[in-house]
Order: sequence, then C-alpha cells, then structure tokens
Amino acid sequence: MKRSLVAIACFLAVAIIFASCSKAPTETPQQFPETTKGVYIVNEGNFGRGNASLTYYDLGRDTVYHDVFAAVNGRSLGDVANSIAIRDSLGFIVVNNSDKIEVIRTKDSHSVATIHLAPGSSPRQIVFVGNKGYVTNLYTSSVAVIDLANYTVVKTIPVGENPEGIVFTNGKLFVANSGFGAGTTISVIDPQQGTVIDTISVAFNPTAEVVGADGNLYVLCTGSYGDFNNPYDDVYASMLVINPQSGARVDSLFIGGHPTKMALGKDGVLYVAADTSVVSIDTHSHHFLGTFVGRGYYGVGADAVTGDVYLLDAKDYASPGEVFVFSFNGTLKKRFSAGVIPGSVAFVR
Repeated sequence: MKRSLVAIACFLAVAIIFASCSKAPTETPQQFPETTKGVYIVNEGNFGRGNASLTYYDLGRDTVYHDVFAAVNGRSLGDVANSIAIRDSLGFIVVNNSDKIEVIRTKDSHSVATIHLAPGSSPRQIVFVGNKGYVTNLYTSSVAVIDLANYTVVKTIPVGENPEGIVFTNGKLFVANSGFGAGTTISVIDPQQGTVIDTISVAFNPTAEVVGADGNLYVLCTGSYGDFNNPYDDVYASMLVINPQSGARVDSLFIGGHPTKMALGKDGVLYVAADTSVVSIDTHSHHFLGTFVGRGYYGVGADAVTGDVYLLDAKDYASPGEVFVFSFNGTLKKRFSAGVIPGSVAFVR
C-alpha cells in the first residue's frame, strides 16, 4: 500500500510539471510568414508513404506552423526526410528514400532547388566545405560532392560500408561507416584531393559525429544487436573521443543501449538521446555530467545560444509526434505537436 501511494504521488508530480509548461499556438499556414528566428523540425514520415513534413516553431511569434514545405510550395516534401543542415540563409533537407535534397530559403520556406542524387543512393547527412556540399549515401557506400553554385553532383567518393554521419574539422572530412551495425571505421577525406586519405578504427556501428569544445571528434558508436533472439549477445553503444589531427583515440565512454542521435549545445555540452534517458557529456573534459532527462526520446536538438534542448518524441511512429523544449538546467518550458516521426532539428538565426 505504501508503494502504491508513493507511485501515485510521483505520477501526480510529473503530471503537474507537464501541465504547467506552456503549449505554443499552432496553425497550418496558407502563406508562411517571413521569419528571422526560429526552429525547424524535420519529420521523417513513414517509409514508402511519402508523408515526410516540415514543422516550424517561430520563436518571435511563439507559434508553431505545421507542414510548411507543402503549404508554401504546393507539393510534398518526399519520402523519409532524414536530416537538415543550415548554410547561411538556406536550409538543406536530406530526403532519404526520395534520393534528393530539397533546398529552401529559411526566411519563408520557399523552394530554391531540388538536388537529385543517383537512384538508390539513400542520402543521410550533408556538410559544407567552401562552395561544396558533401552527402553520405547509405546504400551506395559513397559521399556525393555537390557544387553549391548550380546544385549538381560533380563527383562521388567511395568510402566504407553504409556511411551515416559526416563532419568537417582540421581540414578533413570524417565519415562514419555504420556497416548496418557491423562497421567499425571512419573514412577520412581530403576535400582538396577528393579522395580518402586515411581510415580510423572505432567501435561497432559509428552513426553520428560532432566536434566538441575541446576540438576533438566525438563519435557515437551505436553498437551491434548481434543475435536478435539473444539480448545478451548485444554490443552496447559507446562514445569515442578521437584526435582529428592524429586519428588517435583520446577516450572511450560507455553509453549503453543503442542510441543514434546526439546534439552539441551551449557551453560545449553534448546531449545523447539514449534508450531510456537523455545523458549529457562535457566536451571540454569528455566527462559525463549525468542524466539530463530520465526518459528516452527518438531525437534531440540543442540550441548553442539559448541553451534550450529540443527532445523529439516519435510516439507510436504512425500518429503525429511531439516536441518537448527544456531549458539548459533541465526545466520543461514548452511542448508542441509535430509531424509523423520528428527526427532532426535546425535553428534559424
């Protein structure tokens, strides 16, 4: 009986916290208003359904706009929107199963160009170096080089099996080769030569990378599921800290579970959306800060200016998901609905 009363008290406390945070007004615009400061949420949608979408949270108006790409451009975003990256005043949305990248103006979400990749490429992430964009292609195990002056693919660089994450630092590109769970390498590309110049050995299934406040490369290795019928056969996730100049391993942090998403926020704090919680790591010292939120989320975004952390809940992966906005100190500030499977975040300044 005592345990039941404690459980009820905990439930009520959580309910009060969630009820007290504000919900932003929402609308589906006929004409998306021009904006200068806000947050894009890319909703993956279901594989093969073509129901990917774009949600925009206008910080100045404190208003959420749903399905803005379709509303503004009169057509669907595509099939499985995997990620988004901002370059100057443009947003590059990587649409995985449609083998394309949609380029929009961030001030009004109007389409600027559609970059078509080779059929079956399955693009995942994009990063920019000078006037070129570099895109990882999961199925063709390559990196496509895009001329940003005319939005055309000018070169394809073979890398390791099934690349996912890609970052640029120390004059080089670092490509995480997932191998669909079996990969254990990072391909290092010299963008001037346009070739792989080195390979770094890491743990199983490298999927995401960021450059920390200490200048090191933080590689999230999701691990391997091994035998699906034997949970004890799993290789659990870890965070490897790599010196980008030498390629040497500086540190290794055990994460557990099989997370795939992380984001670098204010003061060099790295947030990892683990299976049952969101954990934070200080990238000045590559030490754990602890549990940021004690439940799992599908995706995470972090505002390096305000310190706010956006946690993405995919719910049942079929109905609209939800976004929870936490302050730097872990206080829930706001929540709002999104599209089906919210997966990635980008900030417009």
